[in-house]
Amino acid sequence: MQSNRRVQLPELAQEYVVDDGEDAIVHWNYDAGSQFVFISRSPARKSEYRYADWNVVDGYPGENARIRAPGKLPDAVVERFEVEGTHVVFLASAEMLSDDNPSAWVLSWTQFMRMFPEIDDEGPDEDVGELVSRNPGFMPSSPF
Repeated sequence: MQSNRRVQLPELAQEYVVDDGEDAIVHWNYDAGSQFVFISRSPARKSEYRYADWNVVDGYPGENARIRAPGKLPDAVVERFEVEGTHVVFLASAEMLSDDNPSAWVLSWTQFMRMFPEIDDEGPDEDVGELVSRNPGFMPSSPF
């Protein structure tokens, strides 16, 4: 996490999730029940998800591309993006990336680690991808 709720956007996420029309933008959405946030190429369509806002991707394309969590997210959600230095994890399944509206979850390190109660705060001793793949219920359902 950088200052002013800015988050570095990985190049893989840029490739799938950024709407690179006239301006390079991402849409911010959230699960009202879990308060988990996801970005997508277009606003979420399912009724259980809420649309917050969109923003331009600064520095797109490239390794220094950044997005900013919008203030229109609920206060409890925005607070996760206000602590400078917090690690952020982008998480998406193959289905989420190949959907007609590609998306990726944007998790704080704490949210991510809580998905795996069997590991300590130091981090997993094994491959994170393997942990996720063994836990099919790791996230709320796909937003699309």
